[in-house]
Amino acid sequence: MKRKLVVIIIIIVILFIISSYFSSKYAEDLKSIILIQGIFGQVLYIIIMITAVVIAPFETLPFIPLAVKLWGANQAALFSILGWTIGAMIAFGLARQFGRRFVCRLVNKYDIEEWKGFLPKRNIFWLVVLARFILPVDIISYVIGLFTKMHWASYLLATILGIVPFAFIFAYGSELPIEFQIIAGLFMLIIVIFKFRNFKEYFRGKFKSREL
Repeated sequence: MKRKLVVIIIIIVILFIISSYFSSKYAEDLKSIILIQGIFGQVLYIIIMITAVVIAPFETLPFIPLAVKLWGANQAALFSILGWTIGAMIAFGLARQFGRRFVCRLVNKYDIEEWKGFLPKRNIFWLVVLARFILPVDIISYVIGLFTKMHWASYLLATILGIVPFAFIFAYGSELPIEFQIIAGLFMLIIVIFKFRNFKEYFRGKFKSREL
């Protein structure tokens, strides 16, 4: 799992940096593309974010620099939050309504099993919020929907609280110089390589000891 996360983060960081570079270089040309102008472009962006969560794996972070150049960091972050939140709730609802067999058509069943014992089986609100900083949105949504009794309203609020900082960090981070983005990417890799197991054991212990 750790090796897989390292590879995923490397790919995401590279794509994010490339997207930031070309979005900045061709910002004026991007703004002239009719299909991504105005409300239509914003709705399309939100739909892409929703799809990325529901139909995994489909990584959307490289789209954020483009959104920032089109609408500014604040709006890009807000649109990301809206799309990710709607997608998370759809995934949560699909898992509750149709069960594991259906979910495994959308998400790798081995990932589902990997995180089954990692997430809480009861409504542990703040731990779900914290978990969103180190776990994929799509996997969290499906696993919680399948294996916990967390109420949808609590899950919605925990999702929003967990996603908001993440969205603004990446939106404003896309405007930083490439050198800083590379340093931030290396920092993320160091955390995953050396701290992932500690994070996992910490949250697993908290989930088991603080069930409500």
